[in-house]
Amino acid sequence: MTTRVPLIGITAHASLVADGAGVEVLHYVAPVAYVKAIRKAGGVPVLLPMGSADDAMAGLARVDAVLVTGGDDVNPDRYRAEPAPETKAADPARDDFEIALISAAVRDDRPMLCICRGIQVLNVALGGTLQQHYDGHFDLPNYNEGIHDVKLEPGSMLAKVMGATQVAVNSLHHQALDVLASQLVAVGHSDDGLVEGVEVLGCGFALGVQWHPELLRHRPEHLALFEALVAAGA
Repeated sequence: MTTRVPLIGITAHASLVADGAGVEVLHYVAPVAYVKAIRKAGGVPVLLPMGSADDAMAGLARVDAVLVTGGDDVNPDRYRAEPAPETKAADPARDDFEIALISAAVRDDRPMLCICRGIQVLNVALGGTLQQHYDGHFDLPNYNEGIHDVKLEPGSMLAKVMGATQVAVNSLHHQALDVLASQLVAVGHSDDGLVEGVEVLGCGFALGVQWHPELLRHRPEHLALFEALVAAGA
């Protein structure tokens, strides 16, 4: 008997892409690194194109686990705040879709991993707020290197999955979690006090990380996050 390989839904957002004739056409996209990480971890990646709340429910019903990707800032009106000067233009449709998807995944206890923007949307979806700008945490040239450490709470699911209580991570964000949603517990912190890892209370497997482990999939401790997501969806 052939074992069924879990389908991992990867959130895809809308972006203008130039075709062969130089004409920009709207595509649904997700960075290749997420797909590579899921495949390397043994899962089958499928894109979940953003749409209505009903589309989010339909997509969630057909996958075994969910990966919420990084990207642009969450609209501050989602957490009742005025935009700071550093806050980039938001995509309301993407916010709608991912908030609906995350809320349903938590409600249904569907395995989920939220990355960078993903951890921020997770916090907002569950009632938390964001710090709209934080200096010193965006280092694009070193995107696939560990440039600072994150300390993980001993005994936490995140520490168990990664097999360590301290990991070196990359840093590609300018926003961070502020007031933590009541359903989240902080299990990872940078040396300057930012929350970089969370778990969702009451869920079997629902994690959020502020860094980009898909760009560090060549390191076993980071690939382990995707392996655990695939295993949880099996």
